[in-house]
Amino acid sequence: MITAGVVLINLAAFGQGSVLFQNVGPGLNAGIKNSAGTLIPAGSAFTAELLAGTTAANVGALTPAIMTTTWVGNGWFGVGQPEKVLQGFAPGATPFLQVRAWDNAGGTITSYAAAVAGGKQAGASTIWQLAATGGLGNPGASPAVPGPALLGMQPFQLSVVPEPSTIALGLLGAAVLFLRRRK
Repeated sequence: MITAGVVLINLAAFGQGSVLFQNVGPGLNAGIKNSAGTLIPAGSAFTAELLAGTTAANVGALTPAIMTTTWVGNGWFGVGQPEKVLQGFAPGATPFLQVRAWDNAGGTITSYAAAVAGGKQAGASTIWQLAATGGLGNPGASPAVPGPALLGMQPFQLSVVPEPSTIALGLLGAAVLFLRRRK
């Protein structure tokens, strides 16, 4: 009896929620556009990253991070990739999720923050709540309930945020024009 209880506790501890980290599937078509307004094409040098939280206010990077650079066209990523475990979320959990994407400059930019700081294309989806995660019974086992695609995700477009030095140079130029005009 004690052994059965210990086994059940261990299985519960190992049970993790899962999702298909892709933005297309039954009931879902959330294509991502680049800063020019066109859907990101297949094979592009862009990265998509999944963030999760128990509330909309605490959505943050997952550990280990869930990221992909597999773009199959029409703004879609992750199609055909295996299910991803959401560490810290039980099967059937309803986490709040957000997807961020950025131009990874051929793999040299490995984070969203670095892309923004470097003036590269970057953007994020709105935060939404997933109806329920799938469930992995225990590590390496087949999922008891398959993880859903990112149902509820809305399409979004990347933008280019200029580097702070570019903004400062622009302000300096505007000030010079203003002073010159006053003379």
